[in-house]
Amino acid sequence: MFDKRFYPHLWLLIIYIPFVFIVKEFLPQNAARENGPIENFQLVLLAVGIYLCWQAMKKTRVSMDKYIWQAGMLFYILVFGRELSWGRALLMQSDGTMPKWRELGILGDIAHPVIGLLIALLLFLFWRGRFFRFLKTVKIPMWDLIFLVLFIVLVDISEHYNCSIFHGEIDEELFECAMYFEMLRVTNYIKIYMLKKKF
Repeated sequence: MFDKRFYPHLWLLIIYIPFVFIVKEFLPQNAARENGPIENFQLVLLAVGIYLCWQAMKKTRVSMDKYIWQAGMLFYILVFGRELSWGRALLMQSDGTMPKWRELGILGDIAHPVIGLLIALLLFLFWRGRFFRFLKTVKIPMWDLIFLVLFIVLVDISEHYNCSIFHGEIDEELFECAMYFEMLRVTNYIKIYMLKKKF
């Protein structure tokens, strides 16, 4: 079920797209560096996502829904970890590079197996909460979902293709901010809708 209303904040996101291409010309390239201001802002957005899912998990009275919100928390935690390069961004070397996995000893050896286990746990939680049943009971803001997909595409183009106006890390990082904002918007909308529905 979709909410087809076009909310006012979406106009700001439309303006934001050309804004990215303009402002990136004035920002220093190191603004998009690891542990830089843009990436730190992204981490704040993801931390808010973890908090929203935790709040929803605490407040819902439907036991199956608790698994979904636990999965939501874990999803945001995984994306948070990815933004930190799974902790390597916290161990930056003096030349500004991150250590390679093989340089981290046992931490480097166990990192990928642990990530794999967390992804398996994420899938289990979605299965345990009957994710497709959950989707049938919620209302999703259609235009926010469309904009979320749009920003995912823009992030992918900026990251993997050096073409026309899409180039450089700043594009990618700024579009990721909008992508995470839309993830929060969809998460919060579903949280409010489900909690109103259950009470």
